[in-house]
Amino acid sequence: MDNQIMNLAAKIPVMLLGAPGIGKTATVNDFAKKIGADLVDVRLSAETPSSFEGKDYVSPETGDLKKARAWWLKRIDENQKNDVPTVLFFDEYTNAPDALQQLAYSPFNERRLHGTSFDYKLRNGKPGLYVFGAGNRVEDETGAREMVYASKTRVFTVDFEVSAKEWIKWAEENDIDPKIRAFIYANPDALLEKPSTGTACPREWANLSYAMAEGVPYRQAAHGTVRGAQEAKFCAFYNDSALCPTIEEIVSGTAKKPDAVHLAAFAPTLAVALKSDEKICSHFPHVYNWIAEQSAECEAMFAKYAVDLLQSSIITDRECMAVLGKAAKKVGLVVR
Repeated sequence: MDNQIMNLAAKIPVMLLGAPGIGKTATVNDFAKKIGADLVDVRLSAETPSSFEGKDYVSPETGDLKKARAWWLKRIDENQKNDVPTVLFFDEYTNAPDALQQLAYSPFNERRLHGTSFDYKLRNGKPGLYVFGAGNRVEDETGAREMVYASKTRVFTVDFEVSAKEWIKWAEENDIDPKIRAFIYANPDALLEKPSTGTACPREWANLSYAMAEGVPYRQAAHGTVRGAQEAKFCAFYNDSALCPTIEEIVSGTAKKPDAVHLAAFAPTLAVALKSDEKICSHFPHVYNWIAEQSAECEAMFAKYAVDLLQSSIITDRECMAVLGKAAKKVGLVVR
């Protein structure tokens, strides 16, 4: 997300609205790390009025009823004292009960609680407090509520979306299982589903990878994470991709001709494997020619993936670019 938008949170609250599990929290967390701030994550749907405002207690000195400083305000106080910026994050805002949303209205929109401001600046004059919120939209089918009109006029709203290409880039950087990346690349619609059709979302696919990395069998891992409409589809893809020859087998000429029924999984599997291959420039022509020998349909699929995924890695190699250019013509794409 643009830094200009994230930096707006020093002046007005920035609300990220989007489907569950698409990286809203991670985006705010990354911003906090980038500016060296303490992330104060107020999971609004899990708070109670007393935990959010501070519990009432009887003063042992006077016997008067007083209100303790809320935990998140104590964190802000400590950060101000230590000259550390704070990212105050009201997560799951639209899924919180009405009573909590009403209590959070002034802290979120005005940086005040009970009429007292908790905004501050650092000693160097830079902003000390950045305020973010995140929530789901009503159409995401998660039980979210519409933000009240008064809040909508006081925030900068970001319709937070994630594309398969963006997620795959993140997945590469975070060691998500290559077969999951290949599946999402070949089936981008599987990245996001509404609860009425399944529970798959970016977070679920990441959890699937973590489970498989711990040795959980892929069918059991898929059933415990993605479930829904994509569970059987992924398991079939995974089973077929397991029959795909390795790049080394293809290059050495020992790869066996596969059953045509499995070919649909081979093109994305090999494209993703090549993406992280240290010898991609010498291996790419061999893999492309082997794929082309299997079927015209498989070649067309692989050509599309190669143009999209691999050209930045092979652009300096003449032989690879010649092969890629030929592939691009077959599927009507342009090599840039």
